Parts: sequence; C-alpha cells; structure tokens
Amino acid sequence: MSDHEDLPPYALAFPGPLRDRLVAAVLTGAKTATTGLLAEYEAEGEPLPVPGARAALIDSAGRPVAVVEVTEARVLPLGEVDLRHAVDEGEGHRSVARWRAAHERFWNGGAVRAALGDPDFTVDDTTRVVAERFRVVEVLDPVAAAVAGELRLLEPDVRASRDEAARLLDPEFTEVGASGRRWTRDEMLAGLPGTAGDAEGPHYEVSRMAGVPLAPDLVHLTYETVADGRRARRSSLWRRAADGAGAPWRLYYHQGTPVPDGA
Repeated sequence: MSDHEDLPPYALAFPGPLRDRLVAAVLTGAKTATTGLLAEYEAEGEPLPVPGARAALIDSAGRPVAVVEVTEARVLPLGEVDLRHAVDEGEGHRSVARWRAAHERFWNGGAVRAALGDPDFTVDDTTRVVAERFRVVEVLDPVAAAVAGELRLLEPDVRASRDEAARLLDPEFTEVGASGRRWTRDEMLAGLPGTAGDAEGPHYEVSRMAGVPLAPDLVHLTYETVADGRRARRSSLWRRAADGAGAPWRLYYHQGTPVPDGA
C-alpha cells in the first residue's frame, strides 16, 4: 500500500460533474491521458509533470481515490495533439476535431480565464499544452471504483461497445434479468451492437447508489434506476481484477428487479 497522504493532489478539471466523469474514467481504466494548458502551470507556479512522479487523484470532494503515476509528459502546440492521445483521454472522442472542440469550450470558459487572470484568453493551434500520460498504481477507494464502473456501464455509448463492456465485465460475470434469465459474459457481449455510437439505448436515471466492501477484493452496490418510465432496484457485485487486464475493478454479478407501479 502507498503512503498517499504524503503525495501531492492530482486534480482533473474543476470540482463538479466534469471532474466526476473524468475521475470515473480513470478509475475504470478508460482514461490514461490528459492535457493541460502550459499557461496554467505557469500562472500557478506548478512544476511540469515528469515520468515517475506519483500523485493522489482526488474527487470533487477533495478525497483521494487513487494513486497515479506519470508515464510521459510532452509540451507541444495544441495543433499537434494526435488522435491516439485524444482517444486515450477516455471521454469518448473518436476524432481530434471533437476532442479539440470540447477542450476549447472548457479552456475558453470563464473558470479557466479567471484562473489565468486573463478575461480574453483564447486557444489556437499555437497554444502550448502539456500532453500527459499516466497509469493507476493503486485504487484507494474500492467503492468509488465500483460506482464509477457501474455508472459507465449505464452509459449508452459504453453499453453499445463490446470492447468497452468487455473491459468492465469480469471473466466469470453473470447477470439475472427481470425475466429470470441468466446471462453469461459471452452472451451479454454477443448481444451488444458492436461499437460506440451504433445504438442509443435507454438513458438511466440513477438514485440511492450505495456501496459496501464485503471483502478486500469485493464490493456490493445497490441502487435504483428509472428508464423509459420503468423503475427497477438493482444489486451488483464488483471484484478486483487479478489478471491486470481490463478495468482495475470489474462487474462480477448483477441483478435488476422491476418495481411495480405504485410500489
């Protein structure tokens, strides 16, 4: 176990929904890269990341949830960021243009301009950025990792992608559906469209998400969902990956029970 209390904080974006999504992507192994403005490092007087440096990834509440280690850091013009880096940021961008548009909205926004002390700050092809790659050394909060994985599996794009779902499902995964049918991992993956964007899928509203560690390598989650007007109570077991493949924590068992109207 690492002595994470002595590590500097590793913060992605600002506290709020965006940070929550980015932290979830890191905890599930989908995000292994990030990009920051060189101007932000300079304005805050922070040293540039160097390979081998470790830090504590923090969530929106400032709690450390994982230890990450920098594996690569480059300073380059924004116009030279390539597709591989854009995809590895784990935000679902399949083109540099889409990645660039999302980052421009963030960097040209009021929060970043305020942090830089420049109300007219705007990025262009020549803006210097810090393109960083990292790896998760240790997950400090197993419940947070399980919640992150569960929420990603509820996203339509993730559920439409066999590759992404395969990363999140344990080799011994089992699901019991509302009809009582039992699904194996192979059966579940075979029923997915194939790649992200091939299907819309239902949009789930999630509530009452709670988790408890049952053992060092096992977390139990319970929560409720509403999709297309149908309500269900759900229970999941997440197991720490032992083979180093896929996500650090993967879904081992899931069951959903429909809630009758008026219940």
